[in-house]
Amino acid sequence: MSVYDVAVIGTGGVGSAALYHLAKSGASVIGIDQFAPPHDRGSSHGDTRVIRMAYFEHPDYVPLLRQAYQNWHTLEEVSGTQLYFPAGVLQIGPEQGEVIAGIRQSAAAHNLAIESFTENEIPQTFAGVIPPTNCVGILERDAGYLLVSDCISAYLTAAAKHGAILQANTVVESWQDRDGTFEVQTSGETLYVKQLVICGGAWASQLVHDLGVPLTILRKHLYWYENDFPAYTRAGKFPVFLMETPTGIFYGFPQLDSQGVKLARHDGGESIADAGHHSQQQDLDDQTLIEGFTSACLPQLSHRLTRHAACMYTMTPDQHFLVGTHPVHRGLHFASGLSGHGFKFASALGEILAELATTGQTTAPTEFLAPTRFS
Repeated sequence: MSVYDVAVIGTGGVGSAALYHLAKSGASVIGIDQFAPPHDRGSSHGDTRVIRMAYFEHPDYVPLLRQAYQNWHTLEEVSGTQLYFPAGVLQIGPEQGEVIAGIRQSAAAHNLAIESFTENEIPQTFAGVIPPTNCVGILERDAGYLLVSDCISAYLTAAAKHGAILQANTVVESWQDRDGTFEVQTSGETLYVKQLVICGGAWASQLVHDLGVPLTILRKHLYWYENDFPAYTRAGKFPVFLMETPTGIFYGFPQLDSQGVKLARHDGGESIADAGHHSQQQDLDDQTLIEGFTSACLPQLSHRLTRHAACMYTMTPDQHFLVGTHPVHRGLHFASGLSGHGFKFASALGEILAELATTGQTTAPTEFLAPTRFS
């Protein structure tokens, strides 16, 4: 039997950040992961993740993004490693579409710097980019990308320096709330903790009980294509990009290494019933859509695939996160249903969960993400 102040279940993007902030606060904390983080079995992998401030999904995310940016910079200082790269993010779509209209709304609400480009200006400014008809572009220069596995490793290393314990390759079989103390049964032992933080990703439905919020798991595909066009490279100052087109919303990264240009779909995805049966099998229909997009919008990019990977998105009904304290088990705090756009927030969400577990409250504006909003 082991006793801790807090147990963190799941140590991917959010869980590793929570583990660090809890350990730094002086709490005795253990992190438990069914795999060995950072790993490629869940949602936090694939080398890179986009980070952007003028958030088309909802203006209320912007204050959380300010906190996230600051925390990523702090982690860089703590680890002595560059994790965030301000390559700029170019977003293209119809003026009244989901992406462009949403960016303008967030930028206006929070006084954010963005640069606009007409349909004709886009190919003149960004070599090798052909926008869909009747589309405009917005560049956010201070946006860019994060090195996802390096971020997780940095948080886990920093947490260990503050005394956190990590149990990898350990399955949480069950937990019980016993009058304010949580009994956690793992594949190796029974733990007793005062507070429980769950960052279970695609396993959230199995770990967080009685919420009454349906979570859907989507298998999503990532592709890397060989590239011979110098303008599509990081060295060529090519930005991260996201484009809303008639066939879907696509995003990608400049070529960073010999693997080529990374691409994926922001929408779509294959519904799967069980995260444990997630596979790396390719989807040829999805790949056809990706290559149709590149033929139209990035015509200088080859169709020579160098790498494929698959990850999981855990979707809420409104595609916004669930963040907060369980309405019944008041010592249980969680972040789940990040819906494919959550990693950039991981540094902030981990700190928020640590605050909830140590003080019972947070000053962060998370009301719009409250788990009770569906009830």
